[in-house]
Formats: sequence, structure tokens, C-alpha cells
Amino acid sequence: MKRRDGMASVIARYAWAAPTTLIGLAAGLLTLASGGRGQAREGALEFYGGFATWLSRVIGFGAMTLGHVILGRDALCLDLFRDHEQAHVRQVERWGIAFIPAYVVASYIAWRSGLHYYHDNWFEREARIASGEIEGPGLDLPELGEPAPLVPPPAHKERHFTSSDLVRDVVIGMADGLTVPFALAAGLSGTTLANNFIVTAGLAEVAAGSIAMGLGGYLAARSDAEHFAAEKLRERREVESVPEMEELEVAEIFEAYGLNTYQIEPILDAFRDNPEAWVDFMMRFELGLEEPDPRRARSSALTIASAYIVGGLIPLSPYMLISSTRSALLASISATLLALFVFGFVKGRYTGTRPLRSALQTTLIGGLAAGAAFLIARVFS
Repeated sequence: MKRRDGMASVIARYAWAAPTTLIGLAAGLLTLASGGRGQAREGALEFYGGFATWLSRVIGFGAMTLGHVILGRDALCLDLFRDHEQAHVRQVERWGIAFIPAYVVASYIAWRSGLHYYHDNWFEREARIASGEIEGPGLDLPELGEPAPLVPPPAHKERHFTSSDLVRDVVIGMADGLTVPFALAAGLSGTTLANNFIVTAGLAEVAAGSIAMGLGGYLAARSDAEHFAAEKLRERREVESVPEMEELEVAEIFEAYGLNTYQIEPILDAFRDNPEAWVDFMMRFELGLEEPDPRRARSSALTIASAYIVGGLIPLSPYMLISSTRSALLASISATLLALFVFGFVKGRYTGTRPLRSALQTTLIGGLAAGAAFLIARVFS
């Protein structure tokens, strides 16, 4: 009897944390699609390398927990911070779908109180205590506002956003994945179909949509590569056949930056000695073209398709877990809006915009799109 109760408790904890875990699985799939690796340790899925490494450098973390998923910069960071992140896993099991909003609120409260938004965040302090990094209450607990031991102050470094293509693919896939399957499932909720039929139709749409979106991303990336190659060939021929005209174009570019003829002439001499560098310069500064990654087409297809699948599973998951169609619809609406908010918040952190503003904009725009798609599906269902 105890074994059955224990299993029921485990299932309940995983189900309660599932909305946040789905977000983590999205990042995990992107990590695997970008060459990263995954493993299962202590009841959680751990991912490192690829997308996870890039994300850790952009945001600045060694490891991060999203439900029962832990993202690490590398395998060493996962080993170092596993106890700390496992404490966060326990927190998600307690807070469920409210964990991420509660974490944001805790950071805001700490910041408004004049403390550090991360070090003095209640969730982080509890995790450090649980993992033994600092002493618990009543012992040698650092004062509020004082950085915890073993957490060195962050070194100053410039952060520049350099992976717009990747984020664009994630935005395209995730946005469509959240709205289209939601609209289909919501529209079918108004019919007499049972939940299992709605789930089947939704999964079929997710499969077809991910393939179509991935193929579109692949063809778009191939077109970009072919366009770049054609333009570079044309520019190389112009440097060889009409160098005088190309020199005038170079001079015009530098004159726009305030350089005079005497300052420009040494640059032209250098370009005459290195025609390939001259071509590269014209491609970037005259045409505004950057050479695409040769693996871009494949990675774009995988990223868009994976993001679409993960996004589509979020609004469909309530129909898999709840037998009542009406209750599943309400849960799907909540899960979709929350996913849009979190997605917008994280996107804002990547792109350097205000995370809260990005979250609200994404929720509003995505919610309107999902609502419009829902009304259309309801009319024709």
C-alpha cells in the first residue's frame, strides 16, 4: 500500500510541475537539435552544450532549473550546481505553475527593497541553504544584501546579442506552435467530440505543422545562402573588372563616417593588395550581407520544428490530463497565456529589451492571435 501511495505522490509532483517542465523541455529539445547532450539524473532531465551553453552565456548562469529540467553550461557546471538546482526542482514541485511568476515577484521585491535581485531572492536563498552553500536560519546566515559565500561577484563583461537567427527561429516555431494547436483544440471543444479525439487531431496538426514549418525554415535558409553566394560572385567580378568604380563606392562609405581623402587612400591601397578582403568589405558594408552558416538550413529546420512541437504540446497537455472538455479548455487557455508570458520574458532577456515589457507584449499579441484563430475554428467547427 505504501508503494502505491509513493507512486501516486511522484506522479502528482510531476504533473503539478508539468507546465514549467514543458518550457524546460522546449529548451532541452533546442539543445539536442543544436548539438548538445542530455542525461537523466536524480529524477530530472539535464541538458548541456549547444543551445543551453549559448543561453547560459547570454543570460549569465552556470545552471538553471525549469521544472524537472536542468540546463547547464557544460557537464562540469551541472556537477557543481546539481544540489542547488535539485533544491529548485523541489520548489517547483511545491509551487507548480506559479513557480516562475513567484520567482519573478520575489526578485522584484528584493530589488525594490534595495537588495540584490538574485542573491537576496527568497528562492535562491532557500536553495543555497538546502544545498549547504550557506547556513540555515538561526546559524551563521549572511545578512540580507550580502552576497552568499561560494558565489563570486559577477565579472564585468560586455554582452552583445549575436544569435538573432536562432531566436528568430525559436520565435517563429514557438509562436505558431502555441496558437494554431490551441485554436484547433479550443474550436473542437465546442463540438461533441471526446477529449481523446481532440488530442488525436491536435497531435496530427502538431506533426504536420512542425514538418511544414521546418521545411519552410530549411528552404528560407537555403535561399539566403544561395543569394549570398550569387552576390559575392557578382561583387568579385566587379572588383576585378571595374576597380575604379568599387574604389569610389569604398570612398563614399568611409566619407559617411567622416574620413577625408587622405585618410581613405591607405585603406584603398590595402584593399588593392588584398582583393578578397575588399570583396568581404563590400559584401558587409555596401550590401549589408553576412555570410550564412553552412549548417544554417538544417539547424533552422530542426529549431523551428522542435519549437513548434514543444509549443503545440503546451495547449494540448490539459486535454491529455483532464477528462472534462470544458475544464481542459480553461486549463489550456491558462497554460497558453502563461507560456506566452514566460516566452516573451525570456525572449526579452535574450534580445536586450525589457523582459517584463516583452512578456506583456508577447502575451497580448499572442493572446489576440490565438483568440482570433479560436473564433475562426469555432465558427467552422
